Amino acid sequence: MIYFEDASKRQLLTIAMHEDCELDLKYAACRELQIRKWQDHMVTDLVKLWGQGYSSFDISIELGVSDPTVKRKLLEYGLYGKRKSKREKYDIEKILKL
Repeated sequence: MIYFEDASKRQLLTIAMHEDCELDLKYAACRELQIRKWQDHMVTDLVKLWGQGYSSFDISIELGVSDPTVKRKLLEYGLYGKRKSKREKYDIEKILKL
């Protein structure tokens, strides 16, 4: 039994591109790759998890995207390397307007 949600991106690409795989497996691998793409609704969770002290790696696991994607989004929103103390809160509305 194949658990696509546990597979790495490279494994999914191999399944999707392999000539001898069944069409259903290729479709499932491509669908899982599509689900893992960054989506705008993830920004709120990204800011919340980052503010709670999660590492970029932990956030990537939580959101189901790659660690470089999380780091790129943190940089894009001006959060990477700027960790607030637990008492300070990120202004999510301000970040979403960027």
